[in-house]
Amino acid sequence: MRWIVINLIMLMLIGSAYADSIRGKVKKGNELYQEGKYEQALAAYQDALLDDPLNEIALFNQGNAYYKLKKYKEAIETYQKVVGSENLQLSAKAFYNIGNARFQQNKLKESIEAYKKSLELNPDDIDAKYNLELARAKLKELADKKQMPNQQQQQQNKKIEPSEFAKQLKQQAEKLVDQRRYKDAYRLMTDGLKKDKTVAAFSDFIQRIKDVVDIVSAK
Repeated sequence: MRWIVINLIMLMLIGSAYADSIRGKVKKGNELYQEGKYEQALAAYQDALLDDPLNEIALFNQGNAYYKLKKYKEAIETYQKVVGSENLQLSAKAFYNIGNARFQQNKLKESIEAYKKSLELNPDDIDAKYNLELARAKLKELADKKQMPNQQQQQQNKKIEPSEFAKQLKQQAEKLVDQRRYKDAYRLMTDGLKKDKTVAAFSDFIQRIKDVVDIVSAK
C-alpha cells in the first residue's frame, strides 16, 4: 500500500513551436519511462535539454525520472526550474511533486509548504489535499511521540495482533483507496471493527481515510 498518491504525469510536447528533434527526444523519453526504463528515459530528456535547456516539458519529465530513481534531491532541483512557469497547471504539478519528494525525504514541513503552494495554483486538486493532510498527520504523530512519556510510549508500542479477517479487510480497503473510493473504504473498515475488535490494529489507517473523507466532503 502506498499512502502517498504520486502524481507523476508524463506530458507530451504539442505544437509546432518545438523542433521536431526535441519533440522526438522527449517522446522517446516518455516511452522509455512508461516501460520502467528510467535511466534511459533520463538520458533522453537530458539529450533534449541539450538542444533547449529551458524546455519546461522536458524538465518536468526529467524530474519524474529522477523521482522514480529515488534521486529526490535532483528531482526537486529540476522541478524548481518549472515552478515559475506561466503554465499554472504545470507549475502546480511541479510544486505537488516537490511535496512528494520532500515527503520521501521525511522533510514534512517542507512537504506541507509545497503542497500548499500547489493548492494555491490548483485548489481543486484532491491528491494534493490528500497528501497535505497525510503530511500534517504524520508530522503531528511524530510530535506526539516526542512528547509521550517513556512508559506511555511503551504501552503505545504494544500492537494489537490483527486476525486474518482484519488483514483481508484492510487489503480490500486499500484497493478502494487506490480507486479513490475513500468513503467506501472508511465504511468497510468501521463496519469490520464492529465485527472484529482486532481491526483496531489498523486504527491509524482508518483515521487517515477519515481525514481524506472529511477533506473531500468539505470540497
